[in-house]
Amino acid sequence: MVLGAVAVAVGVGVGWSTRTTSGDPGGRILAQIVPAASALPGYGTSALPLRSSTLAPTEPYLIESEPHQTSCDGRPGTAGWSSVVVQARVFSAGTRAALVNEVGARLRALGWTRLPDVRSTDTEHMWKKTLTSGATAHAVLTSAGGRNGPWTFVVTAPPISHAASGC
Repeated sequence: MVLGAVAVAVGVGVGWSTRTTSGDPGGRILAQIVPAASALPGYGTSALPLRSSTLAPTEPYLIESEPHQTSCDGRPGTAGWSSVVVQARVFSAGTRAALVNEVGARLRALGWTRLPDVRSTDTEHMWKKTLTSGATAHAVLTSAGGRNGPWTFVVTAPPISHAASGC
């Protein structure tokens, strides 16, 4: 009985010793993806305020999220770190093409590469960037409404350590 308890304790210790206490130690990943938000109209002004949570669907926002421990509804074997995320909701008075071109040019200047559009409706546009760790971050600009928006912008990067999986 004692031998079994020692084996379980050692197994648990080994499992956690390979994981970090943060999915983004020192905020290094977040620091690499936050600049992508500067490609959005209104960035750095009251037109795109930094928030801790989303608001009403008519409100613009910018949220920067460090990873947190998560799992797939508590299913065994799925626990790990969530992605590092920057998300925003923006509105634009211009055309879809003008907004996509403006954001695309700014992202390109920051080292992001445009990916082919995956939808024929011209409502979703994607970019990618290789981070200093070699991991790939992705940015997606999606139209969720009519001509002036809202548009959602989501940038994700994998955590530095064991990611949640199997969801």
